[in-house]
Amino acid sequence: MTFEQLEELFFTLKINASPSGFHGFLCGRLCCDAVGIKELVLATSGWLALSEAQAEEAESIFEAFYRASISSLEDVSFLFQPILPDDELPLTERLVAVGDWCSNYISGLGDGMDQAFRLSDDGKEALEDIAAIGQVSVDFETDDDGERDYVELVEFIRIAVQVVFSELRPEADPRNEPTIH
Repeated sequence: MTFEQLEELFFTLKINASPSGFHGFLCGRLCCDAVGIKELVLATSGWLALSEAQAEEAESIFEAFYRASISSLEDVSFLFQPILPDDELPLTERLVAVGDWCSNYISGLGDGMDQAFRLSDDGKEALEDIAAIGQVSVDFETDDDGERDYVELVEFIRIAVQVVFSELRPEADPRNEPTIH
């Protein structure tokens, strides 16, 4: 599911939420442990402040989205990508979405964290960097280097998330079925 498809779904359901923020929260939550689909529906329904009717209407769409998200995190080819707006939008809007994705990723991790939450120094550094990116400021002038820097930033986030995921979910063997049940 793309940013635009999520945006359309949120519009249809009359949900006031960022597609990037939602995906960030979901990925953070999925990085913590194998989680049942019903538990994910409850966690994200709360995060999105869905009514019971909205949650029922979107349940099958969200289930498919959750399965695709965990599959991309578990993919042996490291194809995971944060869901962000198209490159056609102004750089400042895309940076706001990156910050939203990162800050909500941290929230999702916090939501799924337990006493067994342990990271190596590399994992801690990756998480600290993601948290810092979540505080991104768009008070600057853009230039040609801004686009290149944006691409590098998104690539960094992608790799950092994979580092955190692999440390928190070492049992998530990419050759197995997705661990949502």
